[in-house]
Amino acid sequence: MKMKLAWRTLPKAAFWLAGALALSGAAVAAPDAPALAGHYYLEGVMEIGSELLLLPDHRFQWYLSYGAMDVDATGRWSADGDKVTLTAESGGDERPAFDKLELEVAPDGSLHRPGDTKGAYRRHDDPR
Repeated sequence: MKMKLAWRTLPKAAFWLAGALALSGAAVAAPDAPALAGHYYLEGVMEIGSELLLLPDHRFQWYLSYGAMDVDATGRWSADGDKVTLTAESGGDERPAFDKLELEVAPDGSLHRPGDTKGAYRRHDDPR
């Protein structure tokens, strides 16, 4: 059985849902869409599995599993400087897990929630 919850109803521990590692805050050059497009996996967060697919045509697919809860979203993404904004348009059978989510591009190319220190989305082809 799949359980769907709205993003804002999740406990603080699961707020990380799209989260990631806050690094030094150093500025990075504005990446272009082809450089950002790819398949990312969430690393550094226990008991949470998540993937983010940024397509070159600025569409995205995202999912997160936390215990028995699975949430997802699809929509459009945009980049502005070192920020990537995901704007959800749908989420499976119900409302998407979030309406808008902002991520920062770290100097190493990973994506993370601003100010979060728990983990990061890393590209599938990242050798780390």
